[in-house]
Amino acid sequence: MQDEIIARFNAVIGPNDLLLHLGDFVGDHGPTKEKTRLAASVRERLDAGRIILVRGNHDPDRPRYREIFDGVHDLLDFRIGDAGHRVVCSHYPMRSWRGIRNGSLHLYGHTHGRLEETGRSTDVGVDCWSFRPILLDDLISMLLAREILPIPEKRSMLQPIRSGLGG
Repeated sequence: MQDEIIARFNAVIGPNDLLLHLGDFVGDHGPTKEKTRLAASVRERLDAGRIILVRGNHDPDRPRYREIFDGVHDLLDFRIGDAGHRVVCSHYPMRSWRGIRNGSLHLYGHTHGRLEETGRSTDVGVDCWSFRPILLDDLISMLLAREILPIPEKRSMLQPIRSGLGG
């Protein structure tokens, strides 16, 4: 399966491309040394010129693991395009993210397509995209066509919570 996924990645990316990976680069493959060895082996086989990792729950925060990538972040926030659309990237889905009220975009992984998407956010895990990376331009076009989430009505933190248990 690993060979097939690498082949599918290399069919889309090349040496001039930046791969933005949103975590769990090699999944849960034992101790840190084994994950590091496997990640280095996979990285060597990928045609991407650069790989930026947004760490997931299975990515160790260790120097040798970090050295495999061109950058490692826990949260990545950047602007893209002439209009300067904000993109917020996290391994984990967020209910609210920087710029949500202004139409910013949120990319995440972790849920393997099992979480309903809302507003301008989407699961970019490869298991949602035929085990291929999706081009950022395509994601941006797709998400910009979606409605900006309305601002929820604010509840008072002082309102009593009714348990329904009587009393």
